[in-house]
Amino acid sequence: MRLSHFMKTTEGKAVTFVVVVIVLAFAYYFYAMNKNGSATAVSEPVVTQSDHVRGNLSGTVTLVEFGDIQCPACGAYEPIVRQVTADNASSLKVVFKHFPLTQIHQNALLAAKASEAASNQGKFWEMHDIMYDNQNEWSESLSARDFIMNYAQKIGLDMNKFKTDLDSSAVADKIMADYKEGVALGVQGTPTFFVNGKKIDNPSSLEAFDQIIRDAAKTSTK
Repeated sequence: MRLSHFMKTTEGKAVTFVVVVIVLAFAYYFYAMNKNGSATAVSEPVVTQSDHVRGNLSGTVTLVEFGDIQCPACGAYEPIVRQVTADNASSLKVVFKHFPLTQIHQNALLAAKASEAASNQGKFWEMHDIMYDNQNEWSESLSARDFIMNYAQKIGLDMNKFKTDLDSSAVADKIMADYKEGVALGVQGTPTFFVNGKKIDNPSSLEAFDQIIRDAAKTSTK
């Protein structure tokens, strides 16, 4: 066998081996994601006592957001969601569920855990809001945990309890339950909104969002 032919054959086998390894790696990745994140398909979000709700708790319109606190798009929508809540105070209740995109947002899971740990002291929304308000400060930081500890102090949390809860399995389980529900509903990105159980296209403006809520309120009272 000529040396050049041998080298070509060897190179071909090496390339084939690398391709096979890559394919197997991707197959395992998607298997793991499916195993950890999949759930039986459901038709609409379920709001339970463990969910985080604000606005009019007895409102006729329910807005459910699947969000990632590090997500820039969620950060851009957050002021709009708050204003929509204020504009429709008599009819709207807002529910936040976690959908951390950990593959692209390195601090998303930590942020979700921080809000859940704060929730154990009755301050979910305070932590949720302060992290969104300062998203540019911590979101890409290698010291995000330090920033979050500072926010926890600012909103008056018991720091020893907060630190314990931040790394607890119960907090992680709550986030995973939200994530699995989102997967079952077909959520693929954030933010994803549901109004009275129906997924909506993300509104292009505050006015468009308000109109969706007003229309849902009219329908729900018929």
